[in-house]
Amino acid sequence: MAVKKYSELKTSDWRAPAAVYLLEGEEPVLQREFLTQLRRALSIAPNSIDEAVLDARETPVAALGGAVQTIPMESERRLVILHAVNRYSAVDLQSLARLVEQIPLFACLVLLPSAVEESESAKAAWNALVKAVEKRGMVIKLTALTGATLTRRLVEMAQDAGKRLRPEDAEYLQTLVDSVADRALAELEKVILFVEPHSEISRLDIDMVVAPSQQAQVFKLVDTVVARDACAAMRQLRLMFQSGTRAEETAMKTLALIARQYRLLWGVRTLLQYQQPVKQPNRVSAEVAQKLPKDPDVLQMLARQPFLQDRLLKQAERLNLAQLCAAFHAIEEADLALKGLRPSVNAAEIMERLIIRLTTDGEPAQPSYSQGG
Repeated sequence: MAVKKYSELKTSDWRAPAAVYLLEGEEPVLQREFLTQLRRALSIAPNSIDEAVLDARETPVAALGGAVQTIPMESERRLVILHAVNRYSAVDLQSLARLVEQIPLFACLVLLPSAVEESESAKAAWNALVKAVEKRGMVIKLTALTGATLTRRLVEMAQDAGKRLRPEDAEYLQTLVDSVADRALAELEKVILFVEPHSEISRLDIDMVVAPSQQAQVFKLVDTVVARDACAAMRQLRLMFQSGTRAEETAMKTLALIARQYRLLWGVRTLLQYQQPVKQPNRVSAEVAQKLPKDPDVLQMLARQPFLQDRLLKQAERLNLAQLCAAFHAIEEADLALKGLRPSVNAAEIMERLIIRLTTDGEPAQPSYSQGG
């Protein structure tokens, strides 16, 4: 039939559901929306006896074939949902491609891949499966809800509930949940209930309801560190140790996230040094891109979470390369101490000493680059 983006589906696409669908791209929010729409189109209630939810890691293709061939009891068609389809072997994928060609008129099969990519040996079989699906049904492309797309979704969700959420506050909410659409929408639902009967959602309302992720807390911690505000940085660090998790575990996770943040700052500082457009990552030269850290991927982060661009820029502009090198050395020393390879008292003290070093080593750098959009 076709290959379509989820956003391109029209009412006419639901009038006569296809025999098989393959959803490419792992976005839980859109997966759930698609399945809800499909159940409605098939007149199948959730958890109906005419719906089977299977996992390829536990379901042989023969068993899947049996589920597809089972005649529906309450509805005109039977819905079979298979998760992790790309975990099948090449031989199983070939068998599945043949099964797709034989799906009866009373069945509808939905194939959901997992985040793990298929192996090299299975790529040819996977391509054959995709072609079989295109012939009998539809391949749906799910684009991850991030950046401006997620911002619009959050603003629209608030509007649907009779609330006003400013785009900049929707972006702020994203920073608290690491731009995970599933959690952002769930947290906004709680905020909407919290502000009743008022119609405005403020940043204070968001702070009152949404618990920031550990990564978001580290971002705030680094904000205070690069500002050389040792007192604020220490308060933020101690808040992170009040999570109820073991101090050693909190320290290791926090240190890993601090190291990740500084690798991002190194990447942004490198872009500034070579006068590359931080706010247009797709225009960064290939030569400079090769110099950037790959874990995390700086350009991918800037492209997928554009609302972080200004914050990363402000942090990077206040640190010169010498200060970044000193920070990496301090982080390495803290890592060795947490692993018992350097003398120390406890995990909390190791992290406190790290924060003192990060906020006192060298003088704060003055912004020396300007960024055009």
